[in-house]
Amino acid sequence: MNNALLVIPAVKKNAVIPDQLIKKLDGITLIQRAINTAKELTNNILIVTDSQEISLIAKRNKIEFYFDDKLYIDSSNIIDNIKDIIKNKKQNNIILYRANTPLVNSTILKEAYKEFLLDAKTILTSVKILDKQIFKYEDKNLISIENNYFKELKAFYIFENNSVNIKYKPFAIDEEYSIEIENYQDWWICEKILQRKKIVFNVIGSTKIGMGHIYHSLSLAHEITDHEIIFICAEKYEIAVEKIAQMDYKVISTSDTLKTIIDLKPDLVINDILNTDLEYIKNLKQNNIKVVNFEDLGSGVKEADLVINELYDIPQLKGDNFLWGYKYLALRDEFEDAIPHKFEDNVSSVLITFGGTDQNNLTLVTLKAIISLAKKQNIKIYIVCGGGYAFKEELEAYLNQHSYKNIELTYASGIISQIMEKTQIAFSSNGRTVYELADMNIPTVIISHHEREDEHTFASLEKGFINLGVYDIDKTSSLINNKFEKLVSDNDYRKLLFLNISKYSFRENKKKVVKTILELI
Repeated sequence: MNNALLVIPAVKKNAVIPDQLIKKLDGITLIQRAINTAKELTNNILIVTDSQEISLIAKRNKIEFYFDDKLYIDSSNIIDNIKDIIKNKKQNNIILYRANTPLVNSTILKEAYKEFLLDAKTILTSVKILDKQIFKYEDKNLISIENNYFKELKAFYIFENNSVNIKYKPFAIDEEYSIEIENYQDWWICEKILQRKKIVFNVIGSTKIGMGHIYHSLSLAHEITDHEIIFICAEKYEIAVEKIAQMDYKVISTSDTLKTIIDLKPDLVINDILNTDLEYIKNLKQNNIKVVNFEDLGSGVKEADLVINELYDIPQLKGDNFLWGYKYLALRDEFEDAIPHKFEDNVSSVLITFGGTDQNNLTLVTLKAIISLAKKQNIKIYIVCGGGYAFKEELEAYLNQHSYKNIELTYASGIISQIMEKTQIAFSSNGRTVYELADMNIPTVIISHHEREDEHTFASLEKGFINLGVYDIDKTSSLINNKFEKLVSDNDYRKLLFLNISKYSFRENKKKVVKTILELI
């Protein structure tokens, strides 16, 4: 950019807020922010000012300035005003950059300058897109006349110094960066954005490992409103990418997770990917990134700033950076207003739910084991399967051919709390749903999909659960039948489980966990 001169108009009498150019925004004055941005682009900088104080700031930054205490710049004719001042400058291209748009950074200006060079005979002007529908009132009807249009953003003009062409070309700036300080509210918004940190969630989800990590990370992300959130998924986790994209978070599918994260330059990475590798975490730390891991027993825990293993009540490893057990279990948002059960003498309904993917098809195994007794007692069966459930056709075929129809099937796992409000007992796998069932005071029969899941020890008799261990193709079905019969027929037994489970509530945990994480940044 040797052929460009970056001019910063800094006229105090044009300010909309008293002394706004020398007032600190998130610890740095507006004029200094503009200078810092300019220095990232070029050494050819000129400050035009009517202020001795701003002149001094320019001197201390070793930047050329033009001072005139009687200076006044007409905003509607600013290009001609500036051209009169810089007419003897050797640089042909001028970037007129205003300090009152502090979110317009050097990256945006570089892209704009590249765009200008494609058609240097125009004046490139910054604009923002107003995606609004405009109506006119005609014949007693509202008639749409516009869907979106440009509004000038007084961030920059880029033009040739000697050009007399007055043709303008728009350069649209994303809404996130297109805030112009015109009042104290704009100032406050800019400060809040500048104070934001960038947080990356690295998550996994598939038919084999389930969707629990996705739901957990989304729940935490929903609680973080003051910072920028980006999700990263390895390419093989297509289900995870699709689910996160539905929530309107920015999500990146990548073949190189580590490189993608480092290129994003986040302040914090939250890994919800099971065991982490030591070298992966070391690389993050070497790039000055804070690291939080969930459900991690891998070698990477040694280097992480914080490891939260909420599904393990008994510590599996030693270290000062661990938090263990159900006190750190964060419920999904839908449970915040859900109504926990009071004990009922009769079982009128039962819930079957085995995670987002249910790789062993325990849903159908359980349904077949309990359906005869449910039909005999007219107990309604609610079945909740996730979006990754791979046995949909088999399950639906069984339901269609069976004579018992007091069954409700849904794949909308995002409303499971509403269904839990209706069911007195449940069958579930040994993941995060266990804690949701506990929070809702529902005695539950637990079957683990695999050995790792079986290491989660919360689901025990003293906490109101019947734990059948890891799924056994030869034994589990009959055990399910026996436990269902006992829960339905033995009120005293079910009440004991209810009293055990009703001691636990997790509704304040999420705020505590998020607060602990954010304290790192």
